[in-house]
Amino acid sequence: MIVGFQAIFGDPFSIALLFFGVFMGIVFGCIPGLTAVLGVTLMIPFTYTMTPVQGLTLLVAIYVGGISGGLITATLINIPGTPSSIFTCYDGYPMAKSGKPGTALSIGVFASLIGGTVSALALFFLAPQLSKVSLIFGNWEYFAVALVGLAVVITMASNDLLKGLVGALIGIVLGSFGIDSISGVQRLTFGNWQLMNGLNSTALMMGLFAISEILHQCRDLSKEKKKIEVGKMSFLPPVKEMEGCMVPIVLGCLIGTGIGILPGIGQNASTLITYNQSKKMSKHPERFGHGSPEGICASESSNNAVNGGALIPLITLGIPGDLVTAALIGGLMIHGLQPGPLLFTSDLDVVGAVMVSYFLANIVMYVMELGLMKVFVRAVNIPFSYLFPAILMFCVLGTFALNNRTFDLWILIVCGILAYVLTELGVDMAPVILGYILGPLVEKYFRMAMTAELGNFGGILQRPIAVVCLIVAILFLVLPLFSKKLRDRKNALNI
Repeated sequence: MIVGFQAIFGDPFSIALLFFGVFMGIVFGCIPGLTAVLGVTLMIPFTYTMTPVQGLTLLVAIYVGGISGGLITATLINIPGTPSSIFTCYDGYPMAKSGKPGTALSIGVFASLIGGTVSALALFFLAPQLSKVSLIFGNWEYFAVALVGLAVVITMASNDLLKGLVGALIGIVLGSFGIDSISGVQRLTFGNWQLMNGLNSTALMMGLFAISEILHQCRDLSKEKKKIEVGKMSFLPPVKEMEGCMVPIVLGCLIGTGIGILPGIGQNASTLITYNQSKKMSKHPERFGHGSPEGICASESSNNAVNGGALIPLITLGIPGDLVTAALIGGLMIHGLQPGPLLFTSDLDVVGAVMVSYFLANIVMYVMELGLMKVFVRAVNIPFSYLFPAILMFCVLGTFALNNRTFDLWILIVCGILAYVLTELGVDMAPVILGYILGPLVEKYFRMAMTAELGNFGGILQRPIAVVCLIVAILFLVLPLFSKKLRDRKNALNI
């Protein structure tokens, strides 16, 4: 922590990047279609000339601002700026519609601050301990943990298990291009030397998120945007409105941080669980969905608490906790850093800077979001016909500037079109991205473990942690099939 504070406050430019990152993150978060993942992905190439501390400070700040910023449009126009704010629509918009938009926004931002701060404390105190535990991990443990991440994402990221599986397999194939890390053999290069180094992760991420989103949103360019306005904001939500909000905030912090630590699940599952649980435990469950402050607090505390939790497996195991941390791996690798337990010994200043910048970004987010709310509302009112060309320009410039290769631009375009087609077919992008990140890890550690055991898979039975993770992965894949059969049988009996 001390090293982190020294790294941030010893460099005025890092502090400036912290403020700039939070501001840009909120802008990306509050404009529907521009997500925190997109904001982080777009800025990764521009961190190339920065120091690792400066670059990661900027990316973490965008992460914090992007997740919180989604509540603005969710509250004011009933459209979530980010997918994680969908449950904020249920109560934020009815409260704003009843004549209290400022109150709804201040409650949401306050809950975001609490959720983010609690998960920052978890990051401070849990990550160093988990890094010590992860040092005893061998090939079997890393294989099993990565497999759990894949299983969870396949199951929870899509309503259709088959589509989730298809998305993960496509991601695994995208991660298989290039030279095999174990044998050194070329795979899926088709005689093209430019594919020997694999698909550029930044170009791929920008294609899957930015280009596909622009293609989707372009269909609505002709529609007239409704101009939104907001009145005077207060920095503290009314005490009267916060009665009964302690339980959903505590639940949001605990559930959000816990789910963030689990590889690959993310904010959507966290907000769903917290919202439903808060409604069950509330003294007035009938108010949920009709402008309840408890509903706003449950959603916003939970989705922001995931952030800190998701950073824990990233820096301790090198496995992302959600889609944004999957993009952050590119931010680490662009500076030659390998996420994992060795970061705590080789690059302690970077680890400390990630922790401290995340903690400070939540405070800056709270002050900035409430103090500059009218500015962010103006950003929401920018016509897409002006916004999308600018984003497209940043995508092209950022992708090309990274390696000065026009081939990366083809990756950008092809991945964008692929993502658009997959989304139209109902395949979620989360399994694709996590398949791309986790698939090569599953393959690498499995093959290394099997080589060490001379081809004996039974060697995993001597590693209790790996066995438990393997069982959990199987349960995540099998249980939805059984539950579906039970539902079908129950429906048949009812008929």
